[in-house]
Amino acid sequence: MTQSLSPSQSSVTFTLSNVDSSDQGRYTCAISPYSTHSQPISITVGEKHLSVSLVQPNISVRAPDGGLFWGPQGPEVTRGHSLSILCSTEAQYQGGSFHLLFDGSNTTRTQSALNHSASFYIPELDHSHQGNYSCVYEVTVSSHTFSSNQTEPLTLFVKASLVPIIASGAVCGLFILMVIPAVIYLVKRKTLSEEHTPQMISSAPSGSGSANTYGAPNRPGDTSENENIYMNTAELADNRHDYKGAADDLEDDYKN
Repeated sequence: MTQSLSPSQSSVTFTLSNVDSSDQGRYTCAISPYSTHSQPISITVGEKHLSVSLVQPNISVRAPDGGLFWGPQGPEVTRGHSLSILCSTEAQYQGGSFHLLFDGSNTTRTQSALNHSASFYIPELDHSHQGNYSCVYEVTVSSHTFSSNQTEPLTLFVKASLVPIIASGAVCGLFILMVIPAVIYLVKRKTLSEEHTPQMISSAPSGSGSANTYGAPNRPGDTSENENIYMNTAELADNRHDYKGAADDLEDDYKN
């Protein structure tokens, strides 16, 4: 730096504006290029204290293939479905990154911020993904890294799939539909078989020690059975004649 000196001046002041690290070093003064330089002085430029206040980010969930329900305590997702956890913040600074914290694991997932947000994708949920999630936004300003406060924890519940239950119910229903007609067919067939079976009728007339069977087919040469049938028939006829005679006598007595 050079500045002219008038005959009436005995000193000159040099001013450094907006001092930064490039102004740091040793300085000397001389009246002319050929005069002796003064003793050097060292100037050290310290870093300016920078304070950045980041707003608290937001956290939300999306289910690309469905299976997401909102219960009284938080989101509920069916096991086996995919899920996206979205972290976002206000447009304070460009760039930065988001950290996804999960209390069920010691690892932290990190994604670069794109349009002040980042999406964390879980392709297939199981019960190990159930728990509390939160987001933290981080940004670097003037070689200093700043982090926001964590979001309020988002509690995620993973529910069992209903597909096996529905499948077992369908199998049971199909089994019942197949068994009931078979049972009805067997019962009906047994009933018809009993109706067409010949019935054996046994008769033992009073005063006779022999039993006669009616309705059974006569076998050739069975003369004793035929004789018994004939004698029983004759006896019944005589009894009928006696009953008729007694009835006639009663009628005559009534008329008299």
